Order: sequence, then structure tokens, then C-alpha cells
Amino acid sequence: MEATSTDSPSDSGFILNSSQEREVQKWVSREHNGGTVVRKELVYWFIQRLGQRDGLKSTLAPSIVDAFLGRHPDLAERLVVPPQPVPESQVPAPPKPPGKRLTAPERMKEMFRQDREKALFGDSPPPRRQPAPYPEGEIIYHRGTDYVVRHGDALTKYTTYTHGFGANPHPNEAMVMRFIKENTTIPVPEVISSDFDRVTMEYVEGQTLRQAWPVLTTEERTNILIELRGYIAQLRALEKRDDVSIGRLDGSGVELPSIIPRAGGPFTTTAEFHHWLVRPPKRLDQQSMYWDQITRQLAGDYPIVFTHGDIAARNILVRDGRIAAIIDWEYAGWFPKYWEYVFTLRGLDNLDWVTLGSEVPSLFDQHYDIEYILIKFILDIS
Repeated sequence: MEATSTDSPSDSGFILNSSQEREVQKWVSREHNGGTVVRKELVYWFIQRLGQRDGLKSTLAPSIVDAFLGRHPDLAERLVVPPQPVPESQVPAPPKPPGKRLTAPERMKEMFRQDREKALFGDSPPPRRQPAPYPEGEIIYHRGTDYVVRHGDALTKYTTYTHGFGANPHPNEAMVMRFIKENTTIPVPEVISSDFDRVTMEYVEGQTLRQAWPVLTTEERTNILIELRGYIAQLRALEKRDDVSIGRLDGSGVELPSIIPRAGGPFTTTAEFHHWLVRPPKRLDQQSMYWDQITRQLAGDYPIVFTHGDIAARNILVRDGRIAAIIDWEYAGWFPKYWEYVFTLRGLDNLDWVTLGSEVPSLFDQHYDIEYILIKFILDIS
């Protein structure tokens, strides 16, 4: 960073150079596009850490954020706090004159709703349930129907989707976090309460690994990866009862994360799981050779281990160069041993391959690179 003075502990004379300006702009855009409600305080934190990474010794004045946003008004306009939502089931349909057809966007929205419900519940969706009022507070995340709001020392993750987080009365995530806290030393938020459409938990201070990685020191990065390797090993060491099926901990089966999620199971054997996995609803007959080869490659007798299922940079909270919490356990349960490797690589290799993605295999004692390629193919083509 360039400076007009380095004597005062809080100096407003610093300016971002062109390289730093582009980095901040890219970082803010990525966080916004990822669902983070980006406030000035978060931008200030990143600029301050960026300066420290590049040798800055003093504390920047908060006005540097206003100056940055003033140079990028198009970006500033996007950083708005979403309004308090209402449940999807309570959104009134706009009145339509008799005989008028749905517009193209309305047809697409309705098709997406029907496809999502069909993919998650088949022909037996759960009965409609009335959600409690959503908590008021500081909305810190919003994407689609999903919200995260902080209220005091607590945080509530909820969805406005009609069927909540699934057919069960409580989300899988609440059960998993209690299970992890009781059986491991992995840091997870304390669960306070839950309902079919929400989980309220303690608020954990920190930034996501996605937010912090660009400004962490080499030592901090190394320590975080060492910690993460140990936590993954703890998960894989948990003992599975003989009567436990393949799928999420609450017995609700498997859900594949994608634009339109897909659910099935639970499954009693690995072969049964793979048979479902390679047969997506919209599989094309002319692609049968692909699916046959994939089935053969996935025919191994993999051990079943406990799995987070979505270890991504956005789901790891860090503070002071250490892991403060691992979050977002909604997909967690008992899966073939390659499953965690595949989805950790998917979740960490898209931030920075050189410094992070290439290190992911070192988090595991055994590598499953063929399985990674095959699962990626399944998710992409189906």
C-alpha cells in the first residue's frame, strides 16, 4: 500500500494500489455472488487484512471503504440488505385475468418448483406445515430461499421453502451438530433449538475460509490445513452401527447438492446406492455406455464412514489463524469412504488451486481421484 504518512496509529492517507483495488473488487463481488450480505464492516476487515499482508503496520481509517465504494458505484448499488422475507407458501399469487397464460418467467419458476419437489420427495411430498415467524436481526446470508440471521449471541439458519429442510420435524443438521459435539472435538456451534424449517445455534465469531484465505499468512494456512486433516480423521473414525443405512444421519437418505437437488434412499448396501446414483431422472438412453462404465468403476466395496459431505471454503469459519467452527452439516451422514474426498475437493479447489486446491489430497490418507472424476461427471451431465 502507498502512504502519505506512517506515524499515526490510524491513518486515512493510505490508498489502494491498482493491484489491491482489483483484488478487493473481485473479493467483494465473489462474496456477494456467493450469498454473503456484504456490509461495510466486512469490506473494511478485508482491506485492513490485505494491507497487513502487504506490510502495512498501522490501522486504516474506516473512510477507506467509502472511498473504495465511491470509485465503484455499480458494486456499491449491489450491496443492499435484503428485506425481511415471508414464507414461500404465504406469498400471494398475482391476480390473472381469466384465460391469460403464464408468462415465460412464471412458467420457468413453476417448472423449477415442481422439479425440485419431485426430485426431493417423489410423488409423496410432506403435508404443508405452518412456519413460525422468522427471527428479526441482522441478515448475514441470503441465497434463493435460504437465509441466515444473527440476533444477539445466536444465529438462525432458515429457509422460506414450503417444505422447509425436509419431511422430518427437525433438520438433519441439528441432529448432526449435536452428534458431532458429543462424539468428537470438532468445533461446531451449540444447537439452541430447531424446527422443520430452521436451526437456531450459538453465533461463532470469525470469517469463512473463503473470505480469509487470500489474506492469511503461510503459517496460518498450514495450521488450518493441519487442523482440518485432524477433524476429517475424527469423522472417519466414528463407529457405524450395523443397522445404520447409507445416507444422512436422520435416516432421510441421500441428497445431492445441485441447482435442482436430487434425493433418494436410504440405502442398505453400497451397490444399491451406486445403482441409484448413476441413474438420474433425466438420463439419456444414448448415454447408457457412460452409465454402465461408471457403475463398473464404482463397484468396489468401500467402507462406510461418517461424512460431512460439503467441506467447502464457505463452510469453515476461521479466527486468529485457526479453525473456529465447521458449519453447514445438512448433508452429513454415513457414506462410502470416497464421498468426503470427492466433495472436499469440489468445495476447496475452486478458490485457489495453487495454494489450497492442490493441498486437498494431503488431507486424506487415501486418494479417490477416479471417483472424483466419475462423480463430477454424474453431477454435470445429469
